[in-house]
Amino acid sequence: MLLRIAACWMILLATATHAQHGSGLSPSLVDSIEGFGKQYLGKPYRYNAKGAGPLDCSGFVSHIYGRHGLALPHSSSAMATVTRAVDRKDVQRGDLLFFKGRDASRKRIGHVAMVVEVMPDGDLCMMHSCHRGIRYDTLSASGYYTKRFMKAGRVAQAGRTEVAAQVPAIDPAVLLQDTLPRDSARVDTIVVIGVGDIMLGTNYPDAGYLPPNDGADLLAPVDSILRDAHLTFGNLEGVLLNGAGQVKQCKDPSSCYAFRSPEHYASYLKDAGFDVLSVANNHVGDFGQSGRDATLRVLDSLGLHCAGMLSRSSVMFEIGSTRYGFCAFSPNTGTVDFRDIEGAKAIVAALDSVVDIVVVSFHGGGEGKNHRHISRRNEEFLGENRGDPHAFARAVVDAGADIVFGHGPHITRAIDLYNDRFIAYSLGNFATYARFNLSGHNGVAPIARIRVDHEGRFIDGRLIAVKQEGEGGPVLDVEARAIKEVIELTRADVPEAPINILEDGRVTRSD
Repeated sequence: MLLRIAACWMILLATATHAQHGSGLSPSLVDSIEGFGKQYLGKPYRYNAKGAGPLDCSGFVSHIYGRHGLALPHSSSAMATVTRAVDRKDVQRGDLLFFKGRDASRKRIGHVAMVVEVMPDGDLCMMHSCHRGIRYDTLSASGYYTKRFMKAGRVAQAGRTEVAAQVPAIDPAVLLQDTLPRDSARVDTIVVIGVGDIMLGTNYPDAGYLPPNDGADLLAPVDSILRDAHLTFGNLEGVLLNGAGQVKQCKDPSSCYAFRSPEHYASYLKDAGFDVLSVANNHVGDFGQSGRDATLRVLDSLGLHCAGMLSRSSVMFEIGSTRYGFCAFSPNTGTVDFRDIEGAKAIVAALDSVVDIVVVSFHGGGEGKNHRHISRRNEEFLGENRGDPHAFARAVVDAGADIVFGHGPHITRAIDLYNDRFIAYSLGNFATYARFNLSGHNGVAPIARIRVDHEGRFIDGRLIAVKQEGEGGPVLDVEARAIKEVIELTRADVPEAPINILEDGRVTRSD
C-alpha cells in the first residue's frame, strides 16, 4: 500500500504538465484547485467542519472547488446529485470519486475525493480528507476504497460544455461561511438570505408523506449556501408536533391539506443554517392550538427565532454585534393580519426604533401559475381576500423595514428596490416534500442572498436558482429558471424599480 501511495506522489512531483481530454475541467483549472488543496495536506479531519480549518471530506472538496467559482454543496451525497456521472474508465483529473461511508453495508454515499492524476496503469490518485487527515491516496491502495467505490462524477465548468454553460456563476463566497464571522465587533456589510415555503414532510394523514432517511438529507444540496449569511430566513408551512393535535376541518377535502412534521425536523432547519422563521401562514393552525404551542416550544428550544402568530407578532434578537427585529404577517386565522397595513406599520416602526435591521415577512397574494404577476390591488384566491403585496411591502418600508421577503403564491414573483430597501414579492416553494404541486413554475424558486449596510440600505445581491424534482427537496438548477422568471416578472411588474438582475443571478442597483 505504501508503495502505491509513493508512486502517486512520484508521478505528481514529476509531472509538469498533464494531458486532459474530453469535456472535464481544464488542466490549468485542475492544477489550480489541486495546488490550493495542497496547503491543507496533513491537516486533521473534522466531521461537518467548513472553512479554512480542519475539514471533513465534503467540506474539503467544496472549499477547494468553491475558491475557483465551482459551487458544490457541503454533503458528499448531495455532490453526487449535482455532478454528471462518468464511467470508471473515462475518469479524468478534476473528477470526483464517491464512496460508501464507514458502514459498507449501507448503499449510501458517505465519502468523496478529488481525482488528481490518472496513473499509467489506470489507477487513480486522489486527494481527500479522511480519518487519517487530508492526504493523497490511490484508489486501489487498499480494499477499503475499492470495496466502497460507488460512482464517479464530473463537475461542470461554465463555458466548456453546453450543459455547463447553463450553470449560473456563483461567487465562491456564497459557499464559504468563514468569510462571514458572526462574532466580530461590528459588521458593516450584513448578508441576509431569504427563501420561500418550507415543509420537510408530514406524517398526516400517514407517514408515507415523510421523506427518505427521515428527511435528514433533504436540505443537504444547498445547506452550504444557507449557512453563508449572518441571518437566514424561511417560511415554515405547517406545525412541528409529535402528538395528534386537533386537525382542521375542511369543507372541500380536495383543496385541504394539513401539515404536521415530527418535532425533531426542526433540528434539520437549525443544522442547515436557518436563524429565523415565519409562522404566519394558512398552515400554522392545521392542528389547532396544540400545534401552534408545540411549534413555538420546539423552535424556542433550538434558538430558532420566529414570529407571526397573534401570541408573538414580532421578535428581537442579536447575532454577533447586530440587533435584528423580525415580524411576519398573513391573512389567516390566528396570525398577524397582512391586510391591516396600518397595524403592520405600527409593529415595524416599534422594531425600527430599537434595532439595527428590520426584516419583514408576508404570506399573501393569489396562488399558482395564474398569479405570477403582482396586481397592485387586493388579490383574491378561493374566495378569500389575500391582500395587496405591493401596497403592503412599500408601506412597511416607509415605516422602517429594511428587507421584505414575500411568499404564499407558491411560485416566484418579481423583486423590487424601494427607498434603498430590497423587496421580494414571492420566493416560491423552496423545500416542500410530497404534498405540494411542483410542476412547472411551482417547482423552481430563488434563494435570495442580499447584502445591506448597517443601516439596512441595499448594496447588492445574488439570486441562486434551485428546483424541486420528484417528491421535492431543493437542488441547484443548472437551467436557472427561477432567475429567468424574476428577470421577466420584474421587468413587467415593477419596471420603475432601480435594479438590475443579470442572467448569472447578480442583483445590482441601476441608479
